[in-house]
Amino acid sequence: MEKSLYPTMKIDEINIYPFNIETEEIFKIATMSLSGAKNVLVEIKTNQGLTGWGEACSFRAIVGETQQINLAAAVELREALLGKNPLEVVARTEEMEAWLPYNTTIRSAFDMALYDIASQAAGLPLYVYLGGTRRPVETDLTIGIGTPEEASEKAKKILKKGFKMIKTKVGISIEDDLKRLRAIREAVGSEIKIRIDANQGWDRVTAVQCLTSYEELDIEFCEQPVRARDFEGLKYVSDHTKIPIMADESVFSPWDALKIIHTKAAPLINIKLSKSGGISAGLKIAHIAQAGYISCMTGCMSESGLANTAFTHFAMANSIVKYFDLDANEGHVNEPIVGGVVFDKGQVIVPDTPGIGAKPEPDFIKDLQKEKR
Repeated sequence: MEKSLYPTMKIDEINIYPFNIETEEIFKIATMSLSGAKNVLVEIKTNQGLTGWGEACSFRAIVGETQQINLAAAVELREALLGKNPLEVVARTEEMEAWLPYNTTIRSAFDMALYDIASQAAGLPLYVYLGGTRRPVETDLTIGIGTPEEASEKAKKILKKGFKMIKTKVGISIEDDLKRLRAIREAVGSEIKIRIDANQGWDRVTAVQCLTSYEELDIEFCEQPVRARDFEGLKYVSDHTKIPIMADESVFSPWDALKIIHTKAAPLINIKLSKSGGISAGLKIAHIAQAGYISCMTGCMSESGLANTAFTHFAMANSIVKYFDLDANEGHVNEPIVGGVVFDKGQVIVPDTPGIGAKPEPDFIKDLQKEKR
């Protein structure tokens, strides 16, 4: 019998890198615009030769963090974890939550790296380590806010790539959004699923007006029509529209998920690991949703193929996840990631190698400046 790595494994070194990604175009949502992604990479090295990688992507208007905030917070978290056993993932994530309770995005990167190490140590792909099985994962592809003409052309390109689901951002004005949605529906026909995401862009009255006018377009669901803390407004919209509502920014934590279920505020939940603090918190949300018979989606922000691979592992491991928005790294330019997910006509395929199965290119890392103590 092989000797267990568990008793003696320790975190020897943690390296933190700014990770800037070029994107093909500016991405606009109701609350902000993004020209490129400014992320953070976390590398955790152990005394047993295993290395885990994690990534943080901060949408400031959603999570209240920026790259500079995350870099500073990562230095603090590093000091809290050095010398400890990375295989004790739950203990480590609870320590991080106690240390920095509101910095969910950077905590998610450390959490991801810990799960990468733990599943490598077990010799299993992450989704198997989490108790999952390989199953189909079909993602949508997202269109940002723009003109109807732009949306139509992008929708046609999405179809040519083989995707069968389109998600588009809304939340600016009822007239502009309706024109864009009609242009997309006309471009793709009646068989393609269309999802919309308002990113908190409306008040409850406007949301009902908008969604009522969109019902003719056969919208699958609408994400986060009102402000994140407006649970009463979320329920009001859910009760007054035929389009199903998905809580996104309203659900950061397991406690938020409980509130959605208790108040019947929305029939669907979007679990974003970057938003919620990582896989550990995501599992709790998924289990709460399953107990409350609430179907979920696993979503993303603007992560690279590294984090998007981890998200796909998580989605495959949780049967309550019925919907997938895992197009994070589609549209990135010259992304320096080895391995990871591949897209095949909308299907997201994860590798079966131990761990996450994705990491930054070594030569790329050599050129990055480590964040110092």
